[in-house]
Amino acid sequence: MRKLVRSLGIAFGLAGSAAAQDVPPASPQEIATQLVALRNVPGAAAGWVTAEAMEVGVAGTRVVDGEDAVQVGDAWHVGSITKGMTATLAARMVEAGAITWDTRIGAVLGDAFPEMHADWHGTPLRALLSHQSGMAANLPGASAADLGEGPRHDYVAEMLYSPPETAVGEFVYSNAGYVVAGAMLEAVGGAPWEELMQEHVFGPLGMESAGFGPPQGEAIEGHATRLLRGVRSAGQGPEADNIPAMGPAGRVHLSAGDMLRYLRAHLVRDESFLSPATWEVLHSAAGDRGYTDNIEGYAMGWGVDEDGSLVHAGSNTFWYAVAYIDPSAGVAVFAATNSGDLRAVAEPVDGALRAVLVGH
Repeated sequence: MRKLVRSLGIAFGLAGSAAAQDVPPASPQEIATQLVALRNVPGAAAGWVTAEAMEVGVAGTRVVDGEDAVQVGDAWHVGSITKGMTATLAARMVEAGAITWDTRIGAVLGDAFPEMHADWHGTPLRALLSHQSGMAANLPGASAADLGEGPRHDYVAEMLYSPPETAVGEFVYSNAGYVVAGAMLEAVGGAPWEELMQEHVFGPLGMESAGFGPPQGEAIEGHATRLLRGVRSAGQGPEADNIPAMGPAGRVHLSAGDMLRYLRAHLVRDESFLSPATWEVLHSAAGDRGYTDNIEGYAMGWGVDEDGSLVHAGSNTFWYAVAYIDPSAGVAVFAATNSGDLRAVAEPVDGALRAVLVGH
């Protein structure tokens, strides 16, 4: 599993306390301070959560060379960690009877997309959420540039009017697949994905800071690597994030505390939020669900290790974040930076999670 997720660039196999034995324990505040000591990291956050307690630490500045210090309640963009949130929304809607894991794309979107390629009609929601639908990773670059601020409908049309890239059951990490899954949820939910997320996930879990796109106003900004040296602010405009159509795949921002509240629900499998059976579907590797035995190590929006730990990373190239859940140890951890320089931050953030895991 570790080789799989590392090769995809979506997660790090921390393997619980066993992998962290040689890492000195540290508090979230110590970890955040260590991260901003790196050359290309203006600001950082780290934290842990258990069933009973939570601790968050932040350090650095909102903007490189700026004077505004990062605040505990500031929002962090979490990129592809959004995928697990979209899968969680799907789970809520399955339990509400609005859709099933096996609902086919054609049954929900056939009328809205009359030119849908025939091969998509029978593809189930669960295949999209586990990256086994056969859909390409992304909208072609030229099409994405043309779409810009355009509606999600146009993005979905581009994907569904084209044939699958691979056979159903073959793992291809697909942002586009999550956009189509989001469109299915919009169709049965009668509202935009963003509204459905607020109503069915963020609201019930008390995630008041959660929103979409780059944080606005007096907020942390993401940063990109300069051509020669250092980082530059990406600002708060449309160019500072993925296009809006990609929301279900990677456009959520939220505070570290709210991220930990979300992780706590998954850690304890909160039965007031989802049934035990539904939590099991969300957290089980695709092969374990009987849909296919062609892949190990990915559930619905989570990399999953043999010990049941869950992990996912996210970056829109201006931020970097990783979330990790260790059910056996009863703890979940989170770390984030407002730098998308993965060469500078990926390994230190990996190490930060290990240190927080040991020191919680």
